[in-house]
Amino acid sequence: MIKVKNVSHNIGDLPILKNVNFELPTGQIIALIGANGAGKSTLFSLMARMNPLQDKSACISFDGHDISTATDSDMAKVVAMLAQENHIQGRLRVRELLMFGRYPYHQGRPTQADKDKVEEMITTFELEPLAERFLSDLSGGQRQRVLIAMVVCQDTPYILLDEPLNNLDMYHAGRLMRQMKVLASRGKTVVIVLHDINQASQFADTVVMMKGGEVVSVGTPKDVLTAENMKVLYNVDVTVLMHNGKPIVVDVV
Repeated sequence: MIKVKNVSHNIGDLPILKNVNFELPTGQIIALIGANGAGKSTLFSLMARMNPLQDKSACISFDGHDISTATDSDMAKVVAMLAQENHIQGRLRVRELLMFGRYPYHQGRPTQADKDKVEEMITTFELEPLAERFLSDLSGGQRQRVLIAMVVCQDTPYILLDEPLNNLDMYHAGRLMRQMKVLASRGKTVVIVLHDINQASQFADTVVMMKGGEVVSVGTPKDVLTAENMKVLYNVDVTVLMHNGKPIVVDVV
């Protein structure tokens, strides 16, 4: 279970998060949605330990692992993450980068199990044509797919992805979300910051809606992706249609 308790965050005198509290179950895709500046990426950065918690009363934990007290080596086997900005240095080939995702386990001495996991990810993410290419030679979309494969290669029970659909075309965005659904069906918990509401509707089990640094609603896509909530979150008028039990949000023209 993910527990977020009493989490606030300021940049200077500007409040970005305001006393965020929620608990989320395991084995789901959880989508964080909201307008620009809602606090999604800030919350993500705190959950991923990219920034420290500012309040001593605040707590974020994954299966009882308190991110403020757990060691880096322990957390590396619990949570894997992909931020929006990645600055991987060095001239690495795709297969080498994926092996880097296995480092918490092999500590520089890859076993056959590590090599097998890398090959599994190459197949899963359709990276065979790219496996021997350098990361620096890839397009933005290809690089994004490789970085996500590296995160999944870490094989942690929790995966955090901040806007992973950036640079992906329709085919690869759909493939990625379906693969995340497979991982969730196997017991992994995937937290994704998304701007595409209909991707959240189609693939998420739980949607966390944020506005002004606060969580305004948590629930299934069917329950929370309503026209009224879209007006509150984005100040837009929409029509919500239902298809196979899932809401489809259509902008009113």
